[in-house]
Amino acid sequence: MSVAYRGRVAGLLGLLATATLLGGLTGKGLAQEVANYPARSVKIVVPYAAGASTDTLARAIAQKLELKWSQTVYVENLPGIGGLAGAAAVARSQPDGYSFVVVTASHVISPAIMSRPPFDPIKDFAPVTILAKTPGLLLASNQSEITSVARMIELGRTQELSYGTSGVGSKHHVSMVEFARLAGIKMQHIPYRGSAQAMNDIVGGHLPLQLGSISFAYDSARTGKAKGLAVVAEHRQAVLPDVPTLVELGYPLSSAEWWVLLGPAGTPRPMVNKVGDDVAEVLQMPDVKARFPADDLQSSTPEELLRFMQDEAAVWGGIAKKAGLHID
Repeated sequence: MSVAYRGRVAGLLGLLATATLLGGLTGKGLAQEVANYPARSVKIVVPYAAGASTDTLARAIAQKLELKWSQTVYVENLPGIGGLAGAAAVARSQPDGYSFVVVTASHVISPAIMSRPPFDPIKDFAPVTILAKTPGLLLASNQSEITSVARMIELGRTQELSYGTSGVGSKHHVSMVEFARLAGIKMQHIPYRGSAQAMNDIVGGHLPLQLGSISFAYDSARTGKAKGLAVVAEHRQAVLPDVPTLVELGYPLSSAEWWVLLGPAGTPRPMVNKVGDDVAEVLQMPDVKARFPADDLQSSTPEELLRFMQDEAAVWGGIAKKAGLHID
C-alpha cells in the first residue's frame, strides 16, 4: 500500500471517526460542543525525551493552556524513531480534538528517506499552528583543536571530523550534510537520542562538534562551556552577537529548526481554530517569550502551516534524498 493511498485512507477514516464522535452534530449542537471545549483533559505528545527543547516548549504552552481552559493539559513523552514514534501514535488516535503532537522538521524530512514511513507527514495530520523557529548553532568542544569554522575546514580536508545531532534525518543532520558539501570536506555523523546527550559529550570532550538549536545551545557558548563557531542563519543573533553566521563566512546556508502543533487528520476545524487561537495568545505572553529569548515565537493559520510544511518537505526532504541519506 503506497504512502499516498495510506494517507487518503487515514483521512477518510478520520472524517468518519469525527462524525461518529460528534454524533453528527451540526449548527447549535456543534457550536455548543466547541463552546464547551475542552470538556476534559487534553494530551500533547512530545516525540522526544524529557528535557529536550521540544519538551520544554510544549510544557510551557501546556501550563498556560491549563490556566486558560481550567482543564488538565498533560504532556506525554513518546521518544523513538527520531521523533516519529510519538507522531505516529497521534496520527492513529481519535480525531476528537483532545490529542495533539509537537513536531520538528524531522517530521517532514525523515519520511522522505524511509523505505516504509510510518505515516504521511502531511495527509495524516491536521495542521494547527506554528509555534517557534530558531537557527542552528555549530559548537566545538573546548578540548578539540577546532577554534573557528576556518580551522574546522582546514582539519576536515585531512581527516574525517565527527559531529553530533539529535538524530538521523533531523534538520541539523541534513544541514551539516549540506554544509560539508559546500565546504568540500568529509564528516561523520554521530546521531544522538536528543540534543542534551550530545551537549553532555561536547562539554565532556567526547565529541568534537555539534549542531543544535541555538535556543538550547547558546548558553553553553555564552558561558564558555563550548565554543560557538557559527550560527546557521543569514543574520547574527542577539543572544550571541559575537558569533558569525555561515552566510557571512561565505557559505550560503540558512537553516532554522522549527516546532509546530498538529492533531490527527480529521480533527474538527472549529476545535483546531480554538486551540490555534489560544496557543497564539500564549506565545505572546511576556513571561513565555522571556523563557525562550533565542526563539522566534510565532503562530499561524492552519493553511499557513500546511504550506510551510509542504515547502520544508520539498526543500529539505529533497536535500536529504539527493545526499543519499536513508533510514531503514
